[in-house]
Amino acid sequence: MKKFIEEFKTFALRGNVMVNFIIMAFILFCLMKGINKLAGLTKKEEEPAEPTTKICPYCQSEISIKASRCPHCTSVLEETKSE
Repeated sequence: MKKFIEEFKTFALRGNVMVNFIIMAFILFCLMKGINKLAGLTKKEEEPAEPTTKICPYCQSEISIKASRCPHCTSVLEETKSE
C-alpha cells in the first residue's frame, strides 16, 4: 500500500506540473495577444506613394512622370498641371 501511495503522489505531482504548465502557457498567450493588439493601435497608416510613371496618350506605353517626350514614339508630351 505504501508503494501505491508513493507512486500516486509522484503521478499526481507530474500531473499537477502539466496542468500548471498549460495554464501558464494560456495566460502568456493571452498576454502576448493583448500586447500585440495594443502595439498595433499606435501604428500610423502609410499614405499611398505618388505615381512615378504615366501613360503616353499616343502609344499607351508607360513612361517616367518627368518625361517631356515619349522614348517609344518620340511624341512631345503636353505638361499637365496637377491641382
